[in-house]
Amino acid sequence: MSRLWTDAGVRRYLGGPVRGEALRSRERGYAGAVGLFAAVLGADDGPVVGSLLVEPESRRDGRTEVSYQLLPERWGRGYGREAVAAVVSWALAEVTPERPEVVAVTQEANVRSRRLLEAVGMRRVAAFTEWGAPQVLYSTGPGGTGGARP
Repeated sequence: MSRLWTDAGVRRYLGGPVRGEALRSRERGYAGAVGLFAAVLGADDGPVVGSLLVEPESRRDGRTEVSYQLLPERWGRGYGREAVAAVVSWALAEVTPERPEVVAVTQEANVRSRRLLEAVGMRRVAAFTEWGAPQVLYSTGPGGTGGARP
């Protein structure tokens, strides 16, 4: 997990590598965090290759948001797509059954992330500037596919 937070490639569109006390705080708080999933390769005891986070009501309008990170050596192999699709499907069924929508935000410049979100059935619904960079909001909601396809 620490490598995900400190790797410059992983953090390119996420504000840069996490260092110092911020890193130590994340390291102390990640185990058992509600909504945090580890993407594990193979069996349950396989190596951690990424993380996913489901945050109910994280957007100002109360929508549930999914975010994710994957180690660079695992990019382009379908692991991210499989993990995000599974977590979005879980969130739609378990977190937001009364409001079947999950959103994700990525930087406009992050083409790989945008393709991943589209591959799991999310559609682009808004663009805005946040954290000093153009962002894109994707959704499973109305007008989209209604959910991810694992």
